[in-house]
Amino acid sequence: NDEGAAALECTMTGPTLRFHADAVVALGGADMQARIDGQAAPRWTAHAVRAGSELRLGAAAGPGSRAYISVRGGIDVPAYLGSRATFILGKFGGHAGRVLRTGDLLRWGADDGLPAPTPVLPISLTPRYTHDWEIGVLFGPHVAPDFFTGGDIATLFGASWKVHYNSDRTGVRLIGPRPEWARKDGGEAGLHPSNLHDNAYAIGAMDFTGDMPILLGPDGPSLGGFVCPAVIAQAEIWKMGQLRAGDMVRFRM
Repeated sequence: NDEGAAALECTMTGPTLRFHADAVVALGGADMQARIDGQAAPRWTAHAVRAGSELRLGAAAGPGSRAYISVRGGIDVPAYLGSRATFILGKFGGHAGRVLRTGDLLRWGADDGLPAPTPVLPISLTPRYTHDWEIGVLFGPHVAPDFFTGGDIATLFGASWKVHYNSDRTGVRLIGPRPEWARKDGGEAGLHPSNLHDNAYAIGAMDFTGDMPILLGPDGPSLGGFVCPAVIAQAEIWKMGQLRAGDMVRFRM
């Protein structure tokens, strides 16, 4: 019985979702030129789809790097550690703990009792996508004067950082000025001044592995031995998921 399921297929033009039951879906994130049964499916809008319909995505047109698809009722996968997300490297969570494959069936929950969907998200609530990002951060836990000089911190907030091509959900590497550092080495923790004894990392932490900062993503390490002068504010973390190679980033408090 395929009721309440959507099959994912891969095509030359991009991923395709084939619906085996009626549903209400909405798309957000980068503009992937989505089409439902050949008709354009704008983002930030609720779309009613019928059994047998196909939703196709293309390449990102414009800024941003990821698209999001939501289904009324929610994707029905087991909760693991309080989440329904998939951790690919750890091979757990979500749908069988792995990336989706051709022929997979995704079921969604019942929408009984849910409020009527908003047809179109108001412009005031629509996030702005760009190639020149400004991201709000909080200080710490490793700042000046013990690890960085006052000049280093001024440079961190005054510079425009370029997103490195080797970036993913593990971390976003940034290209920019090298710190002067407030110390000559890491002492007993290591030879480089970025070294320290292992400590916990937060998602969104700016982790200096040597002289290059890396924004730690949701699939990144949970602890390590490098200094972190700032952490992305929770309300700003979504921006990290839309950074693409070549984008420029500035940080603000």
